[in-house]
Amino acid sequence: MAFFDTSFAASRTTILQRLSQRLAQRLAQRLAQRLTRLFETPFDRRYSQRTARVEALRALTDAELAARGIAREDILFHVFSCKA
Repeated sequence: MAFFDTSFAASRTTILQRLSQRLAQRLAQRLAQRLTRLFETPFDRRYSQRTARVEALRALTDAELAARGIAREDILFHVFSCKA
């Protein structure tokens, strides 16, 4: 008489289910990114670039900003006054 371990089969299906859920999430994210890029205007692109630049500068320490010649209170002026 053979013994069948049901716990192995159950854990295997949950692993496959998790993988399929992750794959579905990745595909949905990629589709959303492509649709966003499809309908993105030049203004949206420029806004995203400037927002990313402001966030990057705000993440720097005061010493790093001083090395670049920027005061923390002048970050927005610096980003929006540059020709981009």
